[in-house]
Amino acid sequence: MQTNKKMTVKEVIDEMTNDTKVTVQFPKEIGIELVQANELRHYELFQWLVILLAPIAIGFWTGYAVEPVKSAALAWSGAIFALVSVLFIVLAFVYRRKVFSGNVTKSILLKNFDG
Repeated sequence: MQTNKKMTVKEVIDEMTNDTKVTVQFPKEIGIELVQANELRHYELFQWLVILLAPIAIGFWTGYAVEPVKSAALAWSGAIFALVSVLFIVLAFVYRRKVFSGNVTKSILLKNFDG
């Protein structure tokens, strides 16, 4: 690159790109593991539902525990939210197992790849 004369940005870029050589070496095989999107979506949904419902159940049980007169409504609300939270925890683990054990492996030769 010349330093004694002022150059425009375009000239500097042109001179740099003319001197640049890029070498890419492809491996024999590139592995890509795909997961089932439907199971992943369900797993994330159930995970968020547990995150939202478990604190509500804890809140009802805390209210039930600190009240001097035990309310049946607080007990039933706490029990229902706790059961639904446990159900969503179980479903989240079921779908988590499907996501991590149900991957799909595809193979293609690079000479046949159009992308």
